[in-house]
Amino acid sequence: MSSHHHYGGSSVEDGGLHHRRTGSKSSSSKLPSRPQLVQRQVSNSKTKDHDGGTSQLSSWLSRQNYKLLYTFPRLKKLKGVHLLIAALTIIFVFYRIAASNASANIATSMHCSSFLRSFDQKSRSNIILMASHLRHGPDGEMRLRIIEHNLQLLAEQVEEEEEPLQKEEAEEQKNNDNELSSSSTKNSSSKAKPPLKAVLLFSIDTQSTQSDVKTMINNWRQDMPNAHLAYNIISQIIFVPNDPTMVDASKWIVAIERLLPEIQSTNARVMLINDSFVLTRNVPELWHDDCGDVCGLVWTASEADESRHIQSYIRTLSSCAAERYRNFYYQKKSDIRNVHELIVEFELNLSWVGGGRGGGVSAIYEYAGAHPDDEAAQKVLIPQGYPAIKLKKFFVTDDPWLSEPETTRSKLPPSFSATIYKRMNHDLNYLSDEDTKKHFAVDGKNEDRIYSSLPLVIKSWLREELIKMGGEETTIAILEAYLAALNRGIVNTSIKKV
Repeated sequence: MSSHHHYGGSSVEDGGLHHRRTGSKSSSSKLPSRPQLVQRQVSNSKTKDHDGGTSQLSSWLSRQNYKLLYTFPRLKKLKGVHLLIAALTIIFVFYRIAASNASANIATSMHCSSFLRSFDQKSRSNIILMASHLRHGPDGEMRLRIIEHNLQLLAEQVEEEEEPLQKEEAEEQKNNDNELSSSSTKNSSSKAKPPLKAVLLFSIDTQSTQSDVKTMINNWRQDMPNAHLAYNIISQIIFVPNDPTMVDASKWIVAIERLLPEIQSTNARVMLINDSFVLTRNVPELWHDDCGDVCGLVWTASEADESRHIQSYIRTLSSCAAERYRNFYYQKKSDIRNVHELIVEFELNLSWVGGGRGGGVSAIYEYAGAHPDDEAAQKVLIPQGYPAIKLKKFFVTDDPWLSEPETTRSKLPPSFSATIYKRMNHDLNYLSDEDTKKHFAVDGKNEDRIYSSLPLVIKSWLREELIKMGGEETTIAILEAYLAALNRGIVNTSIKKV
């Protein structure tokens, strides 16, 4: 592991990150077959984000030649290849000037600025932008462990394993391989997966100092094995101010702004992700070039529902969609007054994706009859190989009251604590003690909220599904560790109450 950690401004970079890429084999072969992408076209156009293909190149060049000859009459003396070279040179100069002006003054157009990307649809790199709000101490250490777990799975990038060949087929394949050995290098390079790197974006809790959090991160990195896939893909660590309104979007935009030239030049696919969930498997489907301009896990509603969207805690954007997201961010930032408005504009709203030139939004899984966070939907999705478990939704209080018939049990559980209910559910901390009781009796009892000092446990049906998927040593271990930390926090809250 490189020992050079440079704290230049708010960025930490590690120079020796692209070596020793080895890791455990994916367990995706244990999972059921995955569904085809369920796409939604954002605009009337059914084309993706490109100005055309090679079939349109000839007519485009003809138009540009005409414009150039009209503007520069002396070019008429040039013929053939020389004229084409001159034309392309001038076009390139104009393009560079326009690109420079666009970077100096934020472009308001939702169009993809790179003409060259119109003729190169395949991504040549994949970039993960991981957003997290860290607090020094056990909570922060747990967050880093979740980030490491998710990066490790994402770094595998292993597709489903092919069916094993029969003995005769294997022999025939071996002979074919020998005959085609001269072209093996070319074939392997054409099938190679794009390089993957991760940029970690941290804001720091007000109760922690930046030096303490940086030390915690450095210790975490040093404890990570050098051959660990997660260790090898981390290219930058960037500290950004905490924005309580724009939250994760304010972090992602910092990285998109810095990496935009690279995103454009490599036609990169960009993953926007946070630490609010645990992955159960790698998700190669999100990196596919045919995934659309924006690709997520699951649709939240039926096609007839105008609120239908994909959740923003993990989704990938094409290079052009990343550019549009950045432009849209700067257009809308001043209008966003709270997190609810942010969700409406940046998650529920998908108009920025199309940009007037077509483009689609895709999800790996179709609507499951309820919101993906609801238990009813989870019981449908998880057995199908759904790869994400939200940290707020996988546990239940180990309380006999929950299993009693609603018609005979008391209105509130005997263990209910208004203090714990408010402190462990930050969105409710403004309620009075009496209002917390009303909230729990009407809504909270159905929302898996923490309400007492009784221990939290993994939902039994979910544990069984994870065991079937082979996640005992990884996913279940992470969830158990998270619950242990959460239970300690509940105990501390109870002590403070006394």
